[in-house]
Order: sequence, then C-alpha cells, then structure tokens
Amino acid sequence: MTADHASAARTAEAARGAFWADAEASLLEPGRHHVIRDSKTPSGTVPISGLRGPIITDALYRTFKRHGLAVRYVFTIDDYDPMDSQSMRQQAGMAEHMGRPFCDIPSPDPEVASDFARYHAMRYLATFQQLGVHPEEIHWMRDLYRSGALDRQIDLALRNAAAIREIYERVANVKHSERWLPVGVVCESCGRLGTTEAYDYDGETVAYECRRDFVEWAEGCGRRGRRSPFKGGAKLYWNLQWCAMWDHFGVTYEEGGKDLLTAGGSRDRSNEIYRVVWKKEPPLGLMHEFLNIGGKKMSTSRPEEWRALGAAAHDFVAIFPPELVRFLMLRTHPSRHIDFDPTGDSIPKLVDEYDRCADAYLASPEGDLGKVWWLSQTSEDPERPGFRMRFSIVADWLQIPSVEPFAEAEARKGAPLDAPERSDLERRIALAREWLARWAPEEAKFSVRPELPPVTLSEAQRRYLAELVPLVGATREPEAMQQELYEAAKRVGLTVDGKVSRDAFAAIYLAFLGKPSGPKAAWLITTLAPEFVRTRLEEAAK
Repeated sequence: MTADHASAARTAEAARGAFWADAEASLLEPGRHHVIRDSKTPSGTVPISGLRGPIITDALYRTFKRHGLAVRYVFTIDDYDPMDSQSMRQQAGMAEHMGRPFCDIPSPDPEVASDFARYHAMRYLATFQQLGVHPEEIHWMRDLYRSGALDRQIDLALRNAAAIREIYERVANVKHSERWLPVGVVCESCGRLGTTEAYDYDGETVAYECRRDFVEWAEGCGRRGRRSPFKGGAKLYWNLQWCAMWDHFGVTYEEGGKDLLTAGGSRDRSNEIYRVVWKKEPPLGLMHEFLNIGGKKMSTSRPEEWRALGAAAHDFVAIFPPELVRFLMLRTHPSRHIDFDPTGDSIPKLVDEYDRCADAYLASPEGDLGKVWWLSQTSEDPERPGFRMRFSIVADWLQIPSVEPFAEAEARKGAPLDAPERSDLERRIALAREWLARWAPEEAKFSVRPELPPVTLSEAQRRYLAELVPLVGATREPEAMQQELYEAAKRVGLTVDGKVSRDAFAAIYLAFLGKPSGPKAAWLITTLAPEFVRTRLEEAAK
C-alpha cells in the first residue's frame, strides 16, 4: 500500500470510529512478515518526550500481533551520529569532541559506561524494561557500520548520488554541489565525521576534506585524503541512513515525530529516495505530535528547561508508575500534542482519567477507553483492574499521622486487598509523596494542628461545632458522617438558599487545620482519634 492509499484508508477507518491502533493494523497486508522499527540518537539525557515514540510503537506492535499479523519490533541506537549540539559545546571538555561520533566520545562516568553514547543510551533503554517496551532486537549503529552490514547500502547511495541530489532539490529545495556525496567520512587524523566533505567515489574509495569551516558547531583539522567508506569508514547522511535501515531490516512500518514527518522534511526526502534509488515503496507509518512540559517543547540540547520538573526520562520513570507513564503517552491520539505539567492538580486528574479507563475496560474491553487501559499496562496479558483508591484521597491520608493507608483502604473495600491491589496502592502512595513534596498546590497541603489554631469563628460556626460533638465516635462511616454534617448545618441555620453554606465546613477546617479548606470534612473527622476530635470541637465552640 502506498502512503497516499494509506492516508485515505486511515481517514476511512477514523470515519467509521475505529480505534487508531486498529486503524493502523488494517493498513498492513496480512500473510506476510512485517517489521516495525524505532530509533534514538543518544545525544544526551533524554526527556520524557523521548518516550512517546517507543511507547506508541510498542502499542502498535501489540495491536498488530493481536490482529494476527506476523511482526518483529526492531530498535536502533544511532550512536554513529556526530556530536553537533551547540549547548553541549558549552560544557566543560566537550568542545574538542564536536563532530565526532557519539560512540567515540568519552563517557561522563567511565565506571557506568564505556563511552558517551552507551552512558546515555543505557539509561534510556533501562526505562524500556520498566515500561514493558520490549523490542525483539536492539542494534547499535556503530556495529552495523563497522561490521560492514551496511556496505551494500552505502555503495548503492554513492553510485546514485546524482539522483539523490536531484531529490533533495526537488522535494526539499536543498541544492548541493555536483560533487557532493551523501556520506560523512570519518577523518583519519581527528576522528570527526561531521566536518568532512566527501567527493569522487571510484567504487572503492572516496576523496574527502576535513574542512575547518564546513559546519558552525565544529572545526575540522584540514586533512585531505582518500579512504574506503566501508566497514565504518563513513556514515550515510540521515535521510540515506533511514533508507538503509528500511532495506537492511525489511521495515514495513515506522511511525515518527512531527519534526521529521512534516511536508518536505526528512521523511518525505527519505521516502522519495527509497522509491527512486532502492526502487521500493517506503514503510507506512503515522506521525505523532510533540509532548510539551508546561507549554514548552522539550529538547535534549536544552535540559535546563525540563530537568527541574523531574522530566528526564529515567527520573520520570523512577517516580511515576509505569502504567501511568504509558497512559500519559497513549490516552491522547498520536496526532494530537500532549501538554503535561506535573505541578498543580495535573497528576490527580491524570490518575482519575486512568481509573476511568480501568472502569471502562471492566465494562467493555474492546471499547476505545478499554483499549487505552490495556495498552497502558506493562504486560500484554494484564490482571483485571481491581479495587483502587482515588489518588487525591491517598494524598490526604498521607497528611494525617493517625491514618494507616492500607488499613483504611481495606476498610473502604470491606475486604483484604489482594496482591495486585496492594501493589497498586503502594505505587499511588509513593507518587502521592512525590507530588506533595514537589508539585502539589498549597490548597492541597494540610496538617492537623496539635493545638487549636488562632482563628476567628462566627457565632453560627461555634454553634455548629458544638452540634457535632455528640456525633463523634457514634458515627464512624464517612458517608454517614457527611450526611450528619449536612443535617447539623441545617439545624443551626448555616444555609444559603436552602443549601449548606461553605461556612459550615470552613469551621471544621479552621478548627483542625487553621485554613478554610481541606480534605472531605467527614473523612477528616472519622479518621482522627474520637477523643482528640471531641476536645478540639469543644475548644473551638467556646
């Protein structure tokens, strides 16, 4: 199926209400072996936005298999790319390495990894295991180039350099000189490949010059010479490498980010090169939008903008439950951007949405929300959703020393928590602690004062608190207590237009917390020691 036919079919599937991953599965030809691919350049610490592609690809991989398609998931680490980040150039000791392959740059910590690329790639790949992302194969570009596995593709590209130059100009309005070749040669003197200009391929070697002024972000050494472009002597430029990967692995499906799939961009160039030079139809694949943090697009080259929010991929996965990370990436259609900010009430809302999808899965596993929940799990065959405590309630529990969350949850359930339910609650408790410490708004934070706070209450509010004293201990169920609180407010006249006034509950919060808002009032009263509650109410009512 061509890209144009796929676009039309995708639109038709959307029109009939097909779930997006199912719509993509319908585009692939049954009865043949398919390969789905993704990749990452280890140019530095990866932000959480770098997880959206692998998680979407994994969701598609699972869906394709569920549709009975024979499919293999391949992931490549583009560690033979040259260091070209201006921000990295400003870091101590990095200027001398600009233009060299990432795999040839020293590791930030030699005890952790042998080189720069492995240091960052291994931290990134470690998140895959936690998130349930399991490519069947992981390949390092240094190995593919240096082993000679891509020599045939390099030779094909060099022999068709004129056609490739024409495609660059026609598709992307990029004009190269008549001697330009689509490879960066590894300079035999300084080891840089980002500063070399290759020309004059004779079938065995290419001429090259390591130019001092070839790029703005690195300075070549000036060497001129000839060398073989094979077995790691050169690297295909990005658009050509993309084609080489498709050909080498037999890729039939590859989704990608918006920055690569815009009209006239990298994917369009690669698609046309693949058709003209390789004489094959390029893989199908949808485009995913950016994930922004606080309205800003994250970039590996500008980590200072997102590190403060704990938005490095490996940090984020260490803090957030893995199914919630997957849910964040999958709850929104790939074609729409995600704007996430962990500050404020975004995290409680995210967990509430996740629970809504869990409930939808129980009601209808094949519905769209049910499929989102299923694809958010780290296992392809997950346990059915069990008893869950609302995140905001868990956060409230953590702020009252007398509350033991597991005992309280079992009281709410009316039965012991099973192992998956305990594990779920453990993860929610850990996340709630982080949220309260780092991101929660002030109105969500509270502490029960050991003594009566210095607050001023109206006469009606004092009468209201006195009315509550006999209820303490007699009514232990939160829902029953909540109804009693309403009735008491009506008895003392704390109503507005027949409804209970906010002043009633504000009196409780002021007496215990010293602020006019807090958790559910009935829950607060029933979870504290009865004698403590009665004494405090009596003191405040005077």
